[in-house]
Amino acid sequence: MALPAEMRARYARHVYGQLGAGWRGLLITLDYPQAEMEGPPFSVPDDEVRRLYEGVAPARLIDRRGILEKEPKFAERGVTRLDTLVYRLGEPDAA
Repeated sequence: MALPAEMRARYARHVYGQLGAGWRGLLITLDYPQAEMEGPPFSVPDDEVRRLYEGVAPARLIDRRGILEKEPKFAERGVTRLDTLVYRLGEPDAA
């Protein structure tokens, strides 16, 4: 969410493509109507996460929560919905 959209795919391939077998990790993103606020942080919705990590690492959504009421600065900037998404990343045999 710190990187603009045009840099995300290269970052995912570079970082996660170099990890050894059996690795696991967590990815936390924000999802909000990007047209309502310029980033950073940028919105990275579920469909983009799946597209970015396809072929690099399985990405399984394990939690999604609305957090706008806990982040008033987003509401002050005009955001009407703010979710945090948590993914489990890792090799298929790392389940």
